[in-house]
Amino acid sequence: MTISSASNIWPLSHDTARWKISHGLFNMMAVVLAPMALVAIGITAWNLSYQRRFAETEMERTVHAMAVALDRQILVTIAALQSLAIGMADDPNSERAYRIAQEVKAKHPYWSHVSLRQAGENLRFSTALPFGAPIPSPNPVDPLVAKTLATGQPQVSDLMYGPIAQAPVAAVLVPVPAKDGPTLVLIAVVTATKWEKLLQEQGVAAGWVAGIIDAKGVVIARTRAAEQFVGKPAPGWVLDAIRQAADGRAEGPALEGEPLSLVYSRSAMSGWTVAFAAPASELEVPLWRSMWLSVAVSSMMMMVAAFVVLAYARRLSRSVIGLSRVAEAMERPGADLPSIPASASAELALVYASTHTASRHLRKTVEEHTTAMRELQHRVKNDLQAIISLITMERFQTGCAGSCAILSELESKIEVLRLVHSRLYDASQVGTIELGGYLRELCEHVVALYGRGRAEPIMFKATVGEVRVDHSTAASLGLIANEFITNSAKHAFPGRAGTITLDLWAGEEGRGWLRLADDGIGMAASRSRSSGTNLIERLADQVGAEPEWSVVGGTSLLLSFAVETAAEVQQSAIAQGQPADPC
Repeated sequence: MTISSASNIWPLSHDTARWKISHGLFNMMAVVLAPMALVAIGITAWNLSYQRRFAETEMERTVHAMAVALDRQILVTIAALQSLAIGMADDPNSERAYRIAQEVKAKHPYWSHVSLRQAGENLRFSTALPFGAPIPSPNPVDPLVAKTLATGQPQVSDLMYGPIAQAPVAAVLVPVPAKDGPTLVLIAVVTATKWEKLLQEQGVAAGWVAGIIDAKGVVIARTRAAEQFVGKPAPGWVLDAIRQAADGRAEGPALEGEPLSLVYSRSAMSGWTVAFAAPASELEVPLWRSMWLSVAVSSMMMMVAAFVVLAYARRLSRSVIGLSRVAEAMERPGADLPSIPASASAELALVYASTHTASRHLRKTVEEHTTAMRELQHRVKNDLQAIISLITMERFQTGCAGSCAILSELESKIEVLRLVHSRLYDASQVGTIELGGYLRELCEHVVALYGRGRAEPIMFKATVGEVRVDHSTAASLGLIANEFITNSAKHAFPGRAGTITLDLWAGEEGRGWLRLADDGIGMAASRSRSSGTNLIERLADQVGAEPEWSVVGGTSLLLSFAVETAAEVQQSAIAQGQPADPC
């Protein structure tokens, strides 16, 4: 381009040239920002729907966790009564049983009293009264006494008013074993404050409400205004919902009158329903506020983008006009040349430097987070090991066989969690566990624990593949394996040797398979719905698995569950700043 041709670009004025450049760039910006505005509106609407679904999903997870905590507390009460019942079966002396029952009750602060009752007769004794003292009759728990003796299984009552406790209570009943069938029933009367304390321990946010409703629709416990509503029927819309399905959602007014969005889950063990609700003012209003905030932020960002584009257009126009002035000055020999406006290259360099600095800080933050997580897992592992040591010491010191058995089971369950945190501490990727080695070590420990003192040994065989899962899945599968081996060691090999096998393999992309089996006598029909199998089914449900049982040639359990794919493992390693597996 010659000087004369360059000067012909601007036949009018510099102001006209500036307007043409700014107008052209502004039109380009409008074409780009119009679709962006539509996309922003669509994303905001989707975000509103997603946040609602996310909140409901989190509420469902919370209510299921509360139901599991409720079942665990009931299992603890049943286990304590069963230990006491076993001791009474060996020693039928009522006065001695009365003293032992007082000692057991003293270890459970929320128990009102422990009673021993025979169907069709008055109570043998109650720890709330002196031994031999007359006992009030009739008792509202009488129908459950007959059911407990008829079925031979533990029972849990609905909320009732205890004539001895003089307060709202719920009763847990277990039969006392006998050669010709049970004729006595042990009853632990638990005050409603026990279940209120359980709900308070879940950390329900202020303004939200959680509650427990018995099979008759009566409120057993409540995190808000418990003294006002415990013992009264739940709202009609809640009762209609829980009668239709064991788990679900519903909306309606609370007992106080405010609108609620509620999720609920029924306990298969007690028939009680755990409900968790959020006020509409706490759930809906923040979501809409978030939507309008997103719209405002998007609008502001578009305005800022328009301002930046216009500012850049003005700068570009000044640069071009400055160059044209240099070209015009060169047509006049001896004229001073104007300075050339600065280009945008310096700004791009500054953006790159800022991005590089931010990236370095982010990598440092990830490394610090990884170190902190490893330290946390190490400390939790040590704390759990200390708890196991204390339980082991207590087991060696106690003289009660039933207590030793309970402590052994508790030790094995805590060992499941200790091994999880140990594996997390040693893992190459933070937050994931190699399941095969973890289950092999866990099962060998449990088999050794329950094989002590047996005349005939229990052998263990394992065939495992490379399978990686997250922390919660590993813990659930570990508890399932612990429960299966515990039941096999107790019941599958009466008076003879046996073998327990573990098979773990990866199936199609994203699925893993776990098979636990023994070559024992097979699972009896009376054990098919025991507390152990119920616990296995609930744990399997947590990992999205359907347990498949078989009693041919022993007992076996097959589970399918989600695992991390090779691509996910590699992506996780890269995200954590670790070298990915080249294979």
